[in-house]
Order: sequence, then structure tokens, then C-alpha cells
Amino acid sequence: MSLTSEQTDLLLKDRWFGAIPAARRGALLAAGGLVVKRDGARVYATGDPPDGLWCVVEGRVRLLDYPVAGAEVLVQSLGPGAWFGELSTLDRGPRPQDAVAFRRTTLFHVADAAYRRLAEAVPALTHDVALLACAHQRAALAFIGQRVVQFLPARVAAALLGASQDVGPEPLAIRQSELALIVGVSRQTLNRTLKAFERKGAIRTRYARIEIIDADRLKQLGTESF
Repeated sequence: MSLTSEQTDLLLKDRWFGAIPAARRGALLAAGGLVVKRDGARVYATGDPPDGLWCVVEGRVRLLDYPVAGAEVLVQSLGPGAWFGELSTLDRGPRPQDAVAFRRTTLFHVADAAYRRLAEAVPALTHDVALLACAHQRAALAFIGQRVVQFLPARVAAALLGASQDVGPEPLAIRQSELALIVGVSRQTLNRTLKAFERKGAIRTRYARIEIIDADRLKQLGTESF
């Protein structure tokens, strides 16, 4: 399957892809095709060899890490237009995380062999992909910096609002232990913040679920210290 004009326009809205010179964008798009993944299907797994570049066209992809046995941590949630998989594509190392489809997801895939042929023919493309890796590294450093300096309510609110992009109005299927790992605190400390958010009418907690009742209120509470 190939991209429709509407899907191509969507990819062009991505800051990284839209900045690539048109000729190299066209070459990259001509080298790949569409792949559909069912809900919960792995795009690739931790330790897998590189298999090329990926981009979300429809749906979402979750990047998952496992810092300790039995703990699954949501590292990043990628929506339409987001490219990923560039690190292993560049350094030929194994995949550092799981990439898992959230609901039925359509992806654009440039297979590793196709990318290698294209990079040999158009060497500047390697520089383009390196810039994508740099952008992701900067985002990761900013996230680490926020964890260091932000008050806990701000970190919790940002994590909840970010994760809510996956499910819209539905309750988040996220455990407090997972959320605690994301924001870098103990489950007991996180629970106190969630209870405060709940008392103030921003969220409602359920078993293994958190429902955002008032997103604007949650954003406001993220600016407060309590």
C-alpha cells in the first residue's frame, strides 16, 4: 500500500520531516510502504536488530521500557506524523525499547535494506536522520530536566495529560506503579498527589484506571505546590 495525498500532507506537518529538502523527502517516501498493526501488536521488540525507519500515519505507538523485572514503563506515546526507530538505523545496534501499537495503527515503513540503498545513493539522508535522533535526544534531556526541577504536581499532571492523548475521553488504563516510575517517585508519594487531584475535582481514580474529569483544572493544579 502507498500513502494517499492526505496521508502525505499529514507527514509533511511533522517538524523534522517537513524540514527535509523536497527531493530527499520524495526519495524516502518512494522507498517505503504502509503497514497495518492490530491493537497490542509489536512493531519491534527490545533487542531486535534494526529493521528501518517507521512513522505513525494513523493510530498511536507506545515506546515501552522495562527498568526492573515486572515493571513496564511508558517512555513515549507517538501520534500521527511521528517518526521513530532512527537510533538503531544509524548505529546498527539492537532496539532499546519495545514499540507497540495502541489500537489499530497504520504505519509507514522504510525497511532497513531500502534505507541502506537510499543512504548510499543520497548520503545527505544520513545527516537528516541524525537530526531526528538529535531532536529525540533533546526531548529526552528536557524531560529529565523537568523531573529534576518541577514540583511533583506538575510532573504528575503532565504525565496524565500526555498519556490521555492515547484514549481521549476514556479512563486511562495505567497503574499507579507505572505512573510512579514515569514521574520518578514512590507509589505512596504519587498516591497522595492523585488523592489531592481527586479532591479538587480534576480526576477520578479507579482500580488500574485514572479518569480525567477536568483537563483544564488538572493543568492548573500542575502549577501549584501542595
